[in-house]
Amino acid sequence: MSVILDQAPAAPAGRAPTSPLVHPSGGSSTVLSTPRAVATRVHANAMPSGAEAVLRRQLAPGFRNHDVLPGCAGGPDALVATMHWFHDAFDEQRVEVLHAVTEGDLVSLHVAFSALHSGFFLGVAPSHRRFTVREMHLVRVADGLEAEHWVMRDQVWWEHELRR
Repeated sequence: MSVILDQAPAAPAGRAPTSPLVHPSGGSSTVLSTPRAVATRVHANAMPSGAEAVLRRQLAPGFRNHDVLPGCAGGPDALVATMHWFHDAFDEQRVEVLHAVTEGDLVSLHVAFSALHSGFFLGVAPSHRRFTVREMHLVRVADGLEAEHWVMRDQVWWEHELRR
């Protein structure tokens, strides 16, 4: 499993580079906790890896997922359920961040999600074909952890890609 840490911004000419921020959960490695780095770790690394413990460590206390599956309350369990739902249907998942825009504690991610369709999804039987769809995520970061998440998926395009 890979982890994207983002790169520290370059220091202005004549100044020493600043130290990266240490993730609030501690640990021996230095991890950048810029809002963009946090959103990328969650949605381009932890979610497609299927590593539930890694995902949960990236979520703030009181995390709220606004894109909930039926029967989920919207907390961390809702995002974990989405991750498991995708892993039941798709192998070889990859998320490429196409655009990332940060304003304060909010990050917008435009991503390309690609995978091998290996299980039932949205009522569509496994096609065993590779596909790519795009999604938009909005993430709010607090204290170096993801605090809120919204997502927009084009369901019509998903079904088109899975049924082709």
